[in-house]
Amino acid sequence: MIDNMKNNSDECAMKTYADKEKDKLIDKVCDMMSTGVPCGKSCEKIGVPKSTFLGWTKAGGRAADRYALAREEMIHSLAEDVLLIADKDPVSVIDNNGIARYDSAAVQHQRLRVDSRKWLLSKMMPKVYGDKVAQEHSGVDGGPINIASLNLKNLTDEELSNMEQLIEKGNTEEQ
Repeated sequence: MIDNMKNNSDECAMKTYADKEKDKLIDKVCDMMSTGVPCGKSCEKIGVPKSTFLGWTKAGGRAADRYALAREEMIHSLAEDVLLIADKDPVSVIDNNGIARYDSAAVQHQRLRVDSRKWLLSKMMPKVYGDKVAQEHSGVDGGPINIASLNLKNLTDEELSNMEQLIEKGNTEEQ
């Protein structure tokens, strides 16, 4: 049985695809990914080995662009799933007193599903879904900060005196 599975996967990996057929398969896999189905499952359902599909995307061109967009849409779909799972009421049970309560195991299962998706989102798209808040100092359009220097040798004695007074004033206001 295992040998048969290995032979079938070897045959699929060795199969060559015509450009038209390859484009159709890429579109089908990417369409499924856009709805939230992971790449591996999409490839399996379409019948193309994941390694073959990823090889096509690594070659660049339209396949790579299509895959990048589908992957991004899949990640956003995963974020929508988090909301759907969180908004759904867990299973209720009736206790011995006839009072309806949420089943604690169902609540924990729902929490696990939300947390695992949130964790994946934070790793797949940290800038959008990550928890880390960092303050960064950057220049125009995220570039480096330009630091201007002042040549004190060109200042007059009066300008230097005014600068000393400003520094002293700033130091007394801080205290």
